[in-house]
Amino acid sequence: MNSFNFKTINFFKKKNGPALKTRETAPLSEKNGKFESIKKIVTSPFFLLIIYALTISYFMSYVPSKSLPQLEVGQIAPQDIMSPFTITIEDKETTEQRRLEAEEAVLPVYTLDKNVILNTEEKIREFFAFGREYRQQKASQQSRAEFQQLVEQKFAIDLSVEDISTLFQLGFPPHLEDLLVNLISKVSTQGIMATKNLFIRREPERGFNLIIGNQEKFTSVDQILDIQEAKEKVKEEIQSLEIGTKEKRILEKLSYLFILPNLTFDKMTTDERRFQARENISPVFYTIKKGQVIIRKGDEVTDKTVKQINLINQNLKQQSGWLINFLGTILLFTLLLIILWYYLKSISKKGDTLRFFNLMGLTLVLSIIVYKGSVFLADILSSNTSLAFMQQTENYYYAIPIQFGVLLFAFLTRIHISLVFTVFNSLMIGYFFKFNFDLVLLALLAGFAAIYGIKYYGRQSRVNVFKSGLALIIPINMLVIIILHLAKESLSSWTTIAFQLLMGIIGGLLSAIIAYLLLPIFESIFQIVTPARLLELSNSDLPIFRQMAIEAPGTYHHSLIVATLAEKAAEALHLDPILVKTGALYHDIGKIKMPEYFIENRNRGLDLHQDLKPSMSTLVIINHIKEGIEQAKKLKLPYKIREIIEQHHGGSLVKYFYEKAKEEYDPEMHRIEEESYRYPSPPPQSKEAALIMLADSVEAASRSLRKPTRSNLKNVIEDIINYYLQDGQLDDSGFSIKELKIIADSFLETLHTIYHHRVDYPGFNFERKPTPQSPPKGKKNKDKPKSQVTKNKKT
Repeated sequence: MNSFNFKTINFFKKKNGPALKTRETAPLSEKNGKFESIKKIVTSPFFLLIIYALTISYFMSYVPSKSLPQLEVGQIAPQDIMSPFTITIEDKETTEQRRLEAEEAVLPVYTLDKNVILNTEEKIREFFAFGREYRQQKASQQSRAEFQQLVEQKFAIDLSVEDISTLFQLGFPPHLEDLLVNLISKVSTQGIMATKNLFIRREPERGFNLIIGNQEKFTSVDQILDIQEAKEKVKEEIQSLEIGTKEKRILEKLSYLFILPNLTFDKMTTDERRFQARENISPVFYTIKKGQVIIRKGDEVTDKTVKQINLINQNLKQQSGWLINFLGTILLFTLLLIILWYYLKSISKKGDTLRFFNLMGLTLVLSIIVYKGSVFLADILSSNTSLAFMQQTENYYYAIPIQFGVLLFAFLTRIHISLVFTVFNSLMIGYFFKFNFDLVLLALLAGFAAIYGIKYYGRQSRVNVFKSGLALIIPINMLVIIILHLAKESLSSWTTIAFQLLMGIIGGLLSAIIAYLLLPIFESIFQIVTPARLLELSNSDLPIFRQMAIEAPGTYHHSLIVATLAEKAAEALHLDPILVKTGALYHDIGKIKMPEYFIENRNRGLDLHQDLKPSMSTLVIINHIKEGIEQAKKLKLPYKIREIIEQHHGGSLVKYFYEKAKEEYDPEMHRIEEESYRYPSPPPQSKEAALIMLADSVEAASRSLRKPTRSNLKNVIEDIINYYLQDGQLDDSGFSIKELKIIADSFLETLHTIYHHRVDYPGFNFERKPTPQSPPKGKKNKDKPKSQVTKNKKT
């Protein structure tokens, strides 16, 4: 392929060459100036941002109702008193009562101190060892009195002289020592209290917990001993021993001296357990549904009625800070919307930023209204059913169409903007539903599924919104509901799960239905061109195309060729080919008004411009732009299509009539202003509009060729592109030289295909000269020279 290199392009405009001039506008009147100022303020993003934040915050917040009338027990109700809203509040009295009961149910904790037993054993053995040692040193009666004093001082034991004498006589025998240790250990292991009168925490009735080392067991009062019971038990044990009377007597007396209480009340552990038991009791909540009748007119006021009224009024007083909540919500969403504005500004074109911001603001406002209405319906439905699983308002939340906004954005905008809306919508849902994690997760995952659904099924048909809802949103809703129940281990109520799954199905369906109904409205309001809308507009059976084909057939055929040229080039440039094709089909609809003034629709023998001045002819020609815009408004064409109609000639020169004017008028008598022969439109502001301008001019110029060879077509394309470059018409389009080469190559291939030469048809002579008619009989060859007659005969 012979590629274009544009070596002949001059990147510097000629000093005296064609140039665009800024058209002067009339100064605004004072009234118009004020109107423009107000309009500028109203359409400013920050004014709209505040409006959206206020609206969202208003619907998210609530105004507290007035307090209910105070009534006394026994009074007759003067009117029906109903709850102003569904309210779940803590029943503090019941909560406190249950916590006290939980505290009282905690058994006291006692500790058996093993150190007491060990210390007693050690003390016994020290006593016997000391006695044996002392006996060996001193054995007189006087020494026994001294021993009595030493024992009392050292061991705090009060023994009589008689008992000491007995021990001296026996010699503090080791077997008696062992018997005493065993007896004291046996009794002490059971647990000894100083007196059972110390059980003042209802231990005799319900028992207590006894901690022995690392073990704990429930113990009744009967299972332990006080000092007196311990002595009696030791006495019984001693009487059963096979020892001497003296030994029994002294053993009994010594055991009484060494028996000590080893059971103590563990106040710290008991208090900790009572506190933990109190904390384990969750607050008791009292639910009063909206519209529930607390008392009817004429009924007697009871304690329960007064309690309910007081609980509602207390809750209303706690909620009296509605204004603070409202201001906090405004600040939150103002901050979020500011972040959103600057994010959209960083990723969108200048003209699209405000449109996308308004689209997101309006969708969020509609979403919060839908959520608010859905919650209201959920309250009504849950309060008017007898089935337990349908009485829970939260179960109805899964039927809320939380994905309709995501479907709208996925269909109308790009993926990354749809993802931003999904996150924003999920945050709003979490805030609106009091940080309900289940709904936030559902909104996020089902939102991602909706975006993928539109990407998968495409945007060529609005029906794909339904496909996304049925094939992706509904399954994801059901899957998330099941996952949440599995994660919470709440699989006991299958009826509740089934009902929630049904609500999830309804939520997906409603999201698709609402999105489908709003799509054409949003396309019209925000002038967003979708592939589905473009396919509708490019239908050749539309009345506008049928009218063009009948009244301006040349223009219609020209538009078809331009559409083919532009669409192929758009595909090569990775632009939107459907948008370019549709714009090309509509770019010359203004010629329908006066089709005969345009050469492609003119009869060969009729030239309406023949009797018009060049300036008047120019006005007629450039007027098709104005007529096209008017026609586009009547047809309610999208803004991008109207932009293409307006800019497809830019501010270029009507060169034919400009040159004709210079030929007809004496330059010294008439000054021919180039500005008067230019289109009054701005240069193309987008690549699509510029592409159609080039395709329009190239197609028209190619028809002037007597021999549309590849070389001649290439010259046409080069000259047209070079002309528009020099004229400055491509300055705002954003095209690079590389892209212009791609356009030129695409145009050449398409035109060469259109004007290609076919092989001769055998047996036909389509280019034969017409056969001359024979003269009437009798006059044959009468008027012809002789030589000619002879020649005809030979032929």
